[in-house]
Amino acid sequence: MHLAICDDHMADRKQMERLLGRESDRRLNTTGVLYVDSFGSKESILVTPMIYDAIFMDMTEDGCDAIELSHMLRADGTDVPIVFCCDKVDYRKSKNLPDNVLFLDKPIVVAELTEMIDHLLSIKNSKAQKLEFRNQTDTFYLTEDQISCAWPKNYRYVCIHTTNGSEYTTDMSIASFCGTLSKYDSFILLASNTVLNMRYIRSISMFKVTMQDGKSFRLGFGEAKVLRKSVDACMEKLAQGEKAQGEEA
Repeated sequence: MHLAICDDHMADRKQMERLLGRESDRRLNTTGVLYVDSFGSKESILVTPMIYDAIFMDMTEDGCDAIELSHMLRADGTDVPIVFCCDKVDYRKSKNLPDNVLFLDKPIVVAELTEMIDHLLSIKNSKAQKLEFRNQTDTFYLTEDQISCAWPKNYRYVCIHTTNGSEYTTDMSIASFCGTLSKYDSFILLASNTVLNMRYIRSISMFKVTMQDGKSFRLGFGEAKVLRKSVDACMEKLAQGEKAQGEEA
């Protein structure tokens, strides 16, 4: 799990680094290492906030308090839990809290921190994993179910079409893109090097496949039969997974 500390009180920030370091050591052979980045200013945390699974925060100086910064993070698309560390400011009493927030009291109690990490891990494990893609100017994140289809623009770039109609270009070959998606059973690579998310296929004819949003792609001779079998197997596996989750609940 990748955590960020954002605290403009240097002594408190260093103490949290030590506590999370020890917590990580204790978890080495159980839930795994905790990767921790530490920041003392809003400018630093705002550079790449999307890479974190949770953010511990207490900001009262520099003309930007923790509540204001938390809203800036949410506006940038960061939806991970924000843990407000309460000291001089009791953030529980703030009237303008963003969603998905938790609280810890300073000085930090080890047992309470351990309990918080357990809770954050359970949140992380219950969420769909975000996949990171890059191009020359941007880094963007998509979940498996946000990707509808993709195709190579040339040997160096892939165009990703999402379920909301947006399109992104990522700097990778189609082979590397397929490698990124290899653990998901819902994707299939056509002979044309087009990648489809089989969840979103609307219809298959002899020489054409159409997605739910109307986007269509040509199929090679005999490819429709193979695609239909793959879609049936995918849908059956997804249904079994949903049934198992329902039984566990």
